[in-house]
Amino acid sequence: MPTLSDDLEQILSILYKTIELPGIQRDYDREFGRISEIIYRYGIKEDPKNLRTVFTLCMQEFFESIPQEQWKLDDPSFVKQAEQYAIKKFKDWIITQIT
Repeated sequence: MPTLSDDLEQILSILYKTIELPGIQRDYDREFGRISEIIYRYGIKEDPKNLRTVFTLCMQEFFESIPQEQWKLDDPSFVKQAEQYAIKKFKDWIITQIT
């Protein structure tokens, strides 16, 4: 039986692999569906679309921490930084939901 640590690793792997793909190739419904199945083992019943919204809010937190005139939306490394921040926050959110 997988441990919480194993499940968190799997969730992070899913998210990191997803953001490696070009935006148009990402299947958020499928990937957040997989995450939904994992966290269901801990009694968390979340629709994949709700999980995607949580992830989006985590990314929004990144942007709100930086003045808008400093956003570099044309810079792939800046966008990647926002996505990585969102992944970390999403993981923290999951841990909070479980504990």
